[in-house]
Amino acid sequence: MAHAVKFHPSLSLLEQYTEGTLAAELSLVVAAHLDFCPHCQQLRHDIEADIGCQLAQQKAVNADGAEWQQMLQQILSPDASQVTAATTAPETFATHIEQGQHRIEIPRSLQRLAAKRKKWLQLGGIATAKLPSGDDNHLSLLLIESNTEVPLHTHKGLEITLVLAGEMVDEMGKYAAGDLIINTPDHTHTPKNISNEPCLCLSVLTAPLEFKQGLTRLLNPLQRFFY
Repeated sequence: MAHAVKFHPSLSLLEQYTEGTLAAELSLVVAAHLDFCPHCQQLRHDIEADIGCQLAQQKAVNADGAEWQQMLQQILSPDASQVTAATTAPETFATHIEQGQHRIEIPRSLQRLAAKRKKWLQLGGIATAKLPSGDDNHLSLLLIESNTEVPLHTHKGLEITLVLAGEMVDEMGKYAAGDLIINTPDHTHTPKNISNEPCLCLSVLTAPLEFKQGLTRLLNPLQRFFY
């Protein structure tokens, strides 16, 4: 039986995604969640319909002759971007993520960017691979091996995590493929994979984590080298 997604983006996030006002990294997470979630697909469709109705109700702007001719010329002229695309080599896509002995299918919305990921960094049963992103946010894939936990940590900013495959748990719940979890500086937790399968996640950090226990606190100053 297919897993029913239980953790979703807020309506506000879906509205911003549909309007195109979200940061690129957050838009990617929402797009990947939509690949899993029929409920949010319907919400997005409803939001698009509302936006369409609002646009239809706006008073049309009368165009003079010069504006009409300019618009007509734009319609009839070949699209430079299409001409360029036709002569450019096709982009590379990654339909699966391979790390160690694992080969895990990923949603369509991630396949182009996943092909450009950096090398995996391994620390015990946890591996991470950074994805291309802007200067403000850290976007990465996170692979948690079976019976492995991420050390106890809090957050200096937002931590947005989308489970792509497998399962994990923390002090606030149990998550499976499609579930989207947003943690703030008010949250301290220890994510764990207690299943027999690896857990693959997509992660966005707006600021570094802060580890809270024992030797893991030594990782705090090191994060600047890979954040």
